[in-house]
Formats: sequence, C-alpha cells, structure tokens
Amino acid sequence: MKIIAIEEAVGKQLSHELTGIVPGNNQNITYLRGYVVKAEDVEILKNMGKYHVKIIDEDSKLIHENEAAKILGTKACGNGVTISEPKEGKVHGFADHKGILLTSRKKLKSLNMIDGMKVATKKKYSIVEAGSKVATFSITPLEIEQELLETGVEMLKEPIVEVYPINSLKIGVVTTGREVYEGRIKDAFLPYLQGMLETYGYQVMEQNIVPDEQSIIRAAVDDFIERDFDLVVLTGGMSVDADDFTLKTVKEHEKVEMVIYGSPVFPGAMFMAAYYEGKIPLIGLPAGLLRGGMSILDLVLPLLVAKIKITKNFIAELGDGGLL
Repeated sequence: MKIIAIEEAVGKQLSHELTGIVPGNNQNITYLRGYVVKAEDVEILKNMGKYHVKIIDEDSKLIHENEAAKILGTKACGNGVTISEPKEGKVHGFADHKGILLTSRKKLKSLNMIDGMKVATKKKYSIVEAGSKVATFSITPLEIEQELLETGVEMLKEPIVEVYPINSLKIGVVTTGREVYEGRIKDAFLPYLQGMLETYGYQVMEQNIVPDEQSIIRAAVDDFIERDFDLVVLTGGMSVDADDFTLKTVKEHEKVEMVIYGSPVFPGAMFMAAYYEGKIPLIGLPAGLLRGGMSILDLVLPLLVAKIKITKNFIAELGDGGLL
C-alpha cells in the first residue's frame, strides 16, 4: 500500500474502499478496493475530502484487511458456522442452525493479543438462533504483516467457534424423599424442571417418585437406563442428613463414574454429576435450587442438551461468576 496525491493515482488501483456523499444531491458514492482511478474521479474525490489516497503496492508483503479477515474467519469457524464475505476489514460468523455456541476463551485471548487482530464472539454456551451473528473477525489496520497473520492462523489448528445442535433428549426424573412418596408434601421439582427445559423445547418424559431406600433408588435409575433415556435427573437426598441416600446410591453403583459432587456455584453447592458407563449423564439437584433465580442448572443445561460431557474442570471454572 502506498499513499499518493489523488492526481498521481489516475490509472492505479485503490487499496481500500472509499465512501462519501456527492455534494448537492446527498447521494452516497462508493469506490471499491481494486477500483482503477479515472481522470474524472479526481474532482469527485477532492469534493469528498480525498486529496491523497492509498493504492495497491504489488511489491508489498502486507496482507489486505479483507483478505486477512477472511483467512482468519475461515480458519476459526467450524461446524454450524458460516462466514460472510469480507467488508471493511471484517467478516462475521453466522449460525447455520439453532444450537449452543462453543468457543475457546484461551485462544480468543491469544488472538486478541496480536496487534491489529480482533475477534469477538457471543458468550460461550449461549443459545443462538439460526442465522444469528455469533462472531466477528476484524483486522483493524488496512493491512497486516503476513508474519502476524500467520502467527494467528498457527494458533487455529482446530476451530474455536462452533454451534452444536440442540439434541432431542429423553429425560427421566427420579425424585427421592419419603415425605413426597407418602404424599405428605407436594413435589416442587417437576414444575421447576419443566420451566427450565421449556427454553430448549424439552419436557420431562417421565418421573418416578421413590422413598429414601438405596435399592429402590438404584432400581429407578437402572429402569430409565434400560429404557434408553438420555438423561437421568435425581432430585432430593443430595445433602448429608441421616435420610439422604441418593448420593450414596450413585457412588456405590458399579456402572456409574462419579464426576463431581459439590460445585462453586450458589445456589447449587451440592450439585452432582456422574455418567453411567461413561455415556449417559446422571445429575443430582439440591433442594436449594427451588428458591428460584439462576442456579447451577442454568450453567450445565447447555452442555447436557448439546451432549457435551461435563467435566470436573468445567465445574471448577464456574467459581468465576459462581455467586449468582
């Protein structure tokens, strides 16, 4: 890219887009990148305040902003995301379908540390609609050094922006508590869960209310598994009281791998996550969630509906912002 007087630019290609208003008729006028300046353009450009312009320098080792943004966006976006054509140094990523947005915060930070390169996304694990904008990739100067662009691209061995589809889930609920089983009190968890699941277009397929007895709790869990339910939610019995056997039942089940009991999220400190034979998630919800407001369930549901495995590391990181 070279900067030269407008009179010297006749016959040369503009290195970037120029826009302005034609005096007298308030009409917008645009000269696109690559446009070859003509003699009759000189006065028009001067009227737009353009006495000097930037032209394409064929010998330059710099990469134009549009080309660089397209390279970056193409490399960064994966499944479920389509990028736009570049304009003014930017490309945007759009969701191909409704789903859960996945990003890499670590790599986003690394890219944004590179001079002239900026990447912004919607919040990780948010629900996005088909056709909605989920990411923007921007090159802030008109050109960027090839070495800097290559540094950014090298970080993108795998996509860092993807949209996972919201899967259909067959959800079963095991509600424990003799007081509920005997009808002494009305179960409040089912309507709570139904309200949460409506956001994703789900509903609980079946609920089994059982007393606080290990053998019966286990049988209820196994029954849902044997009937190919995709998610088993256990409510009640997640504390350490004498009558609480839900957690103990899950821990002692030989086919269940415990991921975590307890989370740095309030409400939700006694949350439990486990997997049956490493595949089917079992989650335990403490009674504190029934007080209303945001809770641990708001944070883990996106992973469950996208069939992304809950890990101990994921739960541990929720402490940042976990006071809801």
